[in-house]
Amino acid sequence: MAKTVHARLYFWNSLGLVRHGFILFPEKNRYVRVYFCIVKFLSTALLFVSTLCYSQLDNSMLFFNTKVDTSHENELFIKIQNLNFMKNNEYATYMADGYTLFGYQLNPQIGYTFARNLSLEAGVFIAKDFGKDQYHKVLPTFSLRYYKKDFKMVFGNLDGSVNHQLIEPLYNFEKVLTNRLESGAQFVLNTRTFDFDAWINWVNMIYKPSGEKEKLFVRLNLNVLKFRNEKWEFRIPLQFTAVHTGGQIDTLNSGSSTDMAYAGGFVLKRLFASGPLKNVYCDVRYAARENGYYFDTIAIKSYGDGLLANIGCVTKFNTDVMLSYWNATNFYTEFGGDLYSSQSRNIAYPKYYESLREIFILRVTQKIELNKGINLMLRLEPNYDMRLTRFDHSYGFYISIDETFWLKKKIKPE
Repeated sequence: MAKTVHARLYFWNSLGLVRHGFILFPEKNRYVRVYFCIVKFLSTALLFVSTLCYSQLDNSMLFFNTKVDTSHENELFIKIQNLNFMKNNEYATYMADGYTLFGYQLNPQIGYTFARNLSLEAGVFIAKDFGKDQYHKVLPTFSLRYYKKDFKMVFGNLDGSVNHQLIEPLYNFEKVLTNRLESGAQFVLNTRTFDFDAWINWVNMIYKPSGEKEKLFVRLNLNVLKFRNEKWEFRIPLQFTAVHTGGQIDTLNSGSSTDMAYAGGFVLKRLFASGPLKNVYCDVRYAARENGYYFDTIAIKSYGDGLLANIGCVTKFNTDVMLSYWNATNFYTEFGGDLYSSQSRNIAYPKYYESLREIFILRVTQKIELNKGINLMLRLEPNYDMRLTRFDHSYGFYISIDETFWLKKKIKPE
């Protein structure tokens, strides 16, 4: 294998400084392969500016617990949360598997409001995949919720998954279908100029002595310098994720690992009060990862990064169209989307590795309100892998319900 050296490219575009890291140069012939990503990105950005908040694809119809009602006190309530889904991945490359996810999730809950801003709820989460007699998951759920003006705290089962709005290189959209529940603590603040969502998700708890490692996630989604008027919307998003696997009471004696990923960039949106478009937007993110393994005095680290550029529009008919360009070198995260990874997720090619990834993805979604509180989303995602020169696609539909029913009789503790 030819040795490689790493170079970093910095380039300035009309909207800010973008750093595109780690372009590989084969030392064998010293041929400098200056990637076309710079030219492609600049031309796309210029096209957008000349034509001129969700900048990632709007998944808000799949969010749960977004409606906050603090008008009730000492009252019981019933909450029904349901997601029905079908997602078909027609992938036939070395990098990702083709498969279908088809089923439903149901989470009925009963809750009580101790005060207008403090409530407790408990229920059961049921996940069923069609084609199997057994239920995929049947788990108890519990959440303690506290609200104070623009602040929210959740302890127990979190408002997780796509609610966190992480970019797909850091968090795979499909996790909302396969692994939605998160447990730990969450802190959310939303003001006019900045907001954050910070949470700890404890994945695997161990007890002494244990034959496995403890595992936990620490994550942050932060938006600063938020600005909005009648015509424009702007923000700077910063995201951080860390996955730690380790512990001091296991019997494995195999060290620990901490995998971190970062993302930052800008989001610019042009709003329209009339006409066929609600808005057009540009969203650019630089993402980087740092994976570390530690055992006694040994520390092994690896690095990778990538550039994600999105342009899109939302029509008055609730159709969202977004074109994404991903260019990355040695980038992979455990919970990121399969298409963004340099490490193959294909079951037939587990050791296949593409150090350079370059993909175009077109996303089209249509949102339809079936009834109050019941929403349908259709989603089509063709993609073209520039390195493997192949078209693939995925498509799906999703029906979500998130409703709360209040039992009017007040019940006060003695």
